Amino acid sequence: MTSEPTEAFLSRAPHALVPALRALPGLEEVLDTLVREAREAWPEVRMDAEPFLAHVAQRLPSTGAAHEVLASLRAADVFLAFACVRGEARAHEALDTHVLSQVGTWLPRESPTLVDELRQALRQRLLVPVNGAPPKLASYSGRGPLGQWVRAVALRLHIDQRRAAPRELLERAPVALAERLGADPELAFIRERHQEDFRVALRAALGRLEAQERNLLRLHHVHGMAMDAVSATYQAPRSTVARWIARARERLMELTREELSARLRLTPGELDSLLRLVRSQLDISLRQFMAD
Repeated sequence: MTSEPTEAFLSRAPHALVPALRALPGLEEVLDTLVREAREAWPEVRMDAEPFLAHVAQRLPSTGAAHEVLASLRAADVFLAFACVRGEARAHEALDTHVLSQVGTWLPRESPTLVDELRQALRQRLLVPVNGAPPKLASYSGRGPLGQWVRAVALRLHIDQRRAAPRELLERAPVALAERLGADPELAFIRERHQEDFRVALRAALGRLEAQERNLLRLHHVHGMAMDAVSATYQAPRSTVARWIARARERLMELTREELSARLRLTPGELDSLLRLVRSQLDISLRQFMAD
């Protein structure tokens, strides 16, 4: 006979996973371990085991080996997020001290004032419900470090804020990129004649990408997130994320070629030469054109 916390856990778990969880040897011991790890990590935060386990269960994936799913959970991180969402003051203090204090290291080129403003906006994004929906932090599932997950939220928030700012940097980007094309006389001529066409083509190509493709390119190439960090953000295997990013890059190049072909009367050789140089400078181009 299972205990009440275990039954509460099973009642909230995805239906497809429940049979495997019930058949798991020592399930109660596994759940006790999760609770103990959480308590030991944050002894100053009040623990209610049954609601915590129900919170964990609701965020389990519906597929996968039950023992691997539970073994991969970061109990301490999930508990901190859970306690913050419940409004525990000590949990909020721990989040500020151990996670939100890192915002400046995630954006080392930004001013202290901007970092402070972003930290406050991030805290609100994570902890305040919006239009009746739970706070953003409630969606953290524990499959990946909490710090990396919050970092991704912070970078997306920073991007949103930059979009509302003046677009001067974006307007200057084509000039900076065009200067890099000037080493080749033939490309210099194309640059001088078709600079605006190139700017419009690349922006149009970026706009034709799927939202996830743009986010992957932005996180990896613009913000410099390592593949493992992007993998944790999307809660997908590293090899899968690497394929997604490579595919997004190739799609961007294909779409850029289509846009340029529609705008410029270049020979196939001229177009291929231009695209080879663009490909070699793609990291720089993405940082410039996706900086807003």
